[in-house]
Amino acid sequence: MAIEVGQRLLRVADLERTRGAFGEARTLPGEVYSSEDVLRLEQRGIFAREWLCVGREADIPKAGDWFLKEIAGDSVIVTRDAEGVINAFYNVCRHRGSRLLDEPQGHGLARILCPYHAWSYHLDGSLQNAPRMGADFCKSDHSLRPVKTGFHEGFIFLNLDQGAQPLTQWLADLPGLTRFRIPELKRGRRIEYEVRANWKLVCENYSECYHCAGAHPQLARLSEQISRDERGQEIGACFNGGPMRLRDGIETMSMSGRSTLPTIPGLSLDDCRYVHYYVIYPNMLLSPHPDYVLVHTAWPLAPDRTRVVCEWLFTEAAVGAKDFDPSDVVDFWDLTNRQDWALCERTQAGVSSRGYRPGPYQSSEDCVHIFDRWYADRLAGLL
Repeated sequence: MAIEVGQRLLRVADLERTRGAFGEARTLPGEVYSSEDVLRLEQRGIFAREWLCVGREADIPKAGDWFLKEIAGDSVIVTRDAEGVINAFYNVCRHRGSRLLDEPQGHGLARILCPYHAWSYHLDGSLQNAPRMGADFCKSDHSLRPVKTGFHEGFIFLNLDQGAQPLTQWLADLPGLTRFRIPELKRGRRIEYEVRANWKLVCENYSECYHCAGAHPQLARLSEQISRDERGQEIGACFNGGPMRLRDGIETMSMSGRSTLPTIPGLSLDDCRYVHYYVIYPNMLLSPHPDYVLVHTAWPLAPDRTRVVCEWLFTEAAVGAKDFDPSDVVDFWDLTNRQDWALCERTQAGVSSRGYRPGPYQSSEDCVHIFDRWYADRLAGLL
């Protein structure tokens, strides 16, 4: 099987070196980073079939709160109904397909009203009213089309594939995170970036610190660039990652290396010596710290453009303090992010060149290879 990409065919055989053993493996072919045809395959076969983190339950705390999320070209409404249940539906009227909601988010929604012919829907998706449709019309046959929904550690996940395995099964081997109390944490800052690079380059960059000494001097002085202690690498069907140990005398990842914020309650002294980095496939990057949790999600806009949403989650005690100021932490990661985006953009230019050939992985890039192998397996199944 193959797909025509530009002036050549991309074949399953082109992915075999990536899918092989680490020591002999080679990076992904350049076409997967630059081809519109490959992106269409990814949208249909990955983003429309995998569980995707789209937000947090805390984003819609009250009945009538809602937000929109675009997934693989489809607009989805996520809302909380009067019973407190979070529901997700395609943003499509069941009459003639009109888009229902336009604003990216809102509050106080009592019903979902189609602006075209005034069909209205309850927040559980059931049809409330369809004007003048006649006595034989059955409202129960015309509810909004649901999107499969799941929840983990306060995060909301969606899957456009109604036949997908439950989220609990997909995340079954993800390391336990309950000690970080993520559902209790409050968002202290959110920044959205548009990166001129493929979404996979963002995930790959996150997965290694081979580049850290040269590209992130402020990071390299705070933590070890790689941790291969007794904790080791963590791998599962839905994720890969591992810990990095804070250097002696360093309290957290911030511009100063000090923390002015409360530690997450209940963490052990050992937990406070590490930062964890997990790639949850396909596009969630989760980093629990001793005093906050950092979350990125990477959303493809084009083969060479990605929207990255970055959120900093802090304890309620921290956010509720009159003098709450997360700038020491936010400035650190904003600088690190922008350094990384610049590297991803340089790589995008290179992998799009006729001169690019897949190269070897350095010994510390095992997590990059694991992500690439997961992706190559998915793409091979679509070709």
